[in-house]
Amino acid sequence: MGIEKNSFDKFTEEVCSLIKCTEVHKDIKEELACHLEDIKEEYIAQGSSFQEAEKLAISHIGDSEKIGFDLNKVYKKVPEYKTLIICSLFVAFGLFTQFSIFKNAPKVMSYSNYITTIVCTILGSLIAITAYLFDYRKIEKYSWQIYFITNFVFLLIVSFPYKINLIIGIKLVGKNFDIALAAIILNSIALNGILPKLTNVKYSIIKKLSLIALCIYLILISNQYFCVALFSIFSIILLVNSKIKIRYIIATIGASISVIYFAMFTTQYRYYRLIDLLNFRNNTSEVNSLNEIIQKIISASNLFGNGISTEILSNTPVINEGLIYTYIIYTFGWVVALTLLILILFLLINLFRTSKSIKNQYGRNLFTLISFILAVEFLLSVALNLNLIPFVSAFMPFLGYSPFSTVVNLTLIGIICSIYGRKNLSKSLVKTKLQINN
Repeated sequence: MGIEKNSFDKFTEEVCSLIKCTEVHKDIKEELACHLEDIKEEYIAQGSSFQEAEKLAISHIGDSEKIGFDLNKVYKKVPEYKTLIICSLFVAFGLFTQFSIFKNAPKVMSYSNYITTIVCTILGSLIAITAYLFDYRKIEKYSWQIYFITNFVFLLIVSFPYKINLIIGIKLVGKNFDIALAAIILNSIALNGILPKLTNVKYSIIKKLSLIALCIYLILISNQYFCVALFSIFSIILLVNSKIKIRYIIATIGASISVIYFAMFTTQYRYYRLIDLLNFRNNTSEVNSLNEIIQKIISASNLFGNGISTEILSNTPVINEGLIYTYIIYTFGWVVALTLLILILFLLINLFRTSKSIKNQYGRNLFTLISFILAVEFLLSVALNLNLIPFVSAFMPFLGYSPFSTVVNLTLIGIICSIYGRKNLSKSLVKTKLQINN
């Protein structure tokens, strides 16, 4: 038996020596050893000796070099190049656009702001590279820890908030970071690993909805009603991925709408503010002043751009942040703006199509979730800048000035590349226990 084990081990080692993706070595060795053992047993049943059956099994399975070469092609780690190229173009154009604002409107964007943009871009890129090299499947093992730590920290921040432009944030290197958005993304990633594991447990529906309800409650008490709506959308995606019955999904949608409705309409100020927002095209109140400014800038834009206007830069709030796409339309023209929009749509379509090629269920769900997050960010920002919706706090990924958004979105791209690079790894790193559904 010792000779048999050493021979099979030697063969599997030779195969794995040609496979650069080390994360799959263990699985391949186990699969090959099991296959060799089955073939050996067949030869023994036909009358061969143990040693002869061992040699015949190795000979039957084929040349170790060819097998290793073929498997290396299957499990070769490569990033999702289409996504990487398009996002790199966005980052480069975003830095160029922010530089044009910095050079022509120092009151809008100071030297320190632009340096922060560069630093956060470099930091986000380094984190993205680290995320790509990191085996994303390990995140699943720490889903519960991510969930509890995120909500505990968020609860502390809600209890001691820094309210800046109605966004809950903290001061970090002089910049305001949107913690509510961070909580949404981290909780979504955590629940992506938690909810499917609760499918076959007692009271699974109650447990799943309770975990989501806690997140919604914390965001709600921070007065981030838009973020509540955003997380509710992601929650529906998470529930669908966890194969929950449609009636519970409908109930979740109804509950979310009821909660938002109750929160908005029980306070007179919020009620009138909501009416103003919904009537943004015909309302001239201060709440909708930015929508009026957007409309005026878009109306003055042309096909090939008007060039840089220091007047518009100086008199338009958040021109380098939430209104960056409006600035691009006016300055560089509709040709550039529509080219960007086409690239955005191509990026999103490619992401959703690529998600189908991910074999690992957790990875496919996470890939789809991140695709939805990016889709909401991009499309919401475009709709805002085209004056199709009331003004809300939204940043166009990689283009608008938002250090937090830059780091987070580059990290998400790194995770996407990590998942795609391991798209043929179907095995989960989390051991599941069979539980009876009562």
